Amino acid sequence: MNIRKIKYIPLWSLLFFGVTCAREEIFSEFHSFREAEWVRNEKVHFEIEINDNTPNYEVLLEIRNNNNYPFQNIWLFIDITTPAGQQRTDTVNIELADVYGKWYGRGISLYTYSVPFEQNVRYPLPGIYTYSIRQGMREEVLKGISDIGLTVKNKF
Repeated sequence: MNIRKIKYIPLWSLLFFGVTCAREEIFSEFHSFREAEWVRNEKVHFEIEINDNTPNYEVLLEIRNNNNYPFQNIWLFIDITTPAGQQRTDTVNIELADVYGKWYGRGISLYTYSVPFEQNVRYPLPGIYTYSIRQGMREEVLKGISDIGLTVKNKF
């Protein structure tokens, strides 16, 4: 009987390790575009309140597109403003489909694709961090993008 219990110790250890290393989602929000059209100058703002600036965080971009999206990728301009008012801009190119036109992500006619934007982020100050996102494609009205989202997870 004791041998059977010992046999399951690795299984319980693996289960415990998986639970303790889970990432806690501290922010997740989507912005929907009317009629799945993102106007070129339209900025989307996400305000994340960071109360604990000691752990590392992971920031994910969430994109929902439909079959009307005419491109394989999307360029995004992301402005990040700290509680102290410092600002930084990143330019990101996200591949949404493979070379054959098969969409990445989950879905059938509306695809949700999650991509890491920043990993092991250490926020220097507690407070509100603002992420402002605008599309950087050459189209005045970008058709086929229904939502853009941001998720921040606490990495344990």
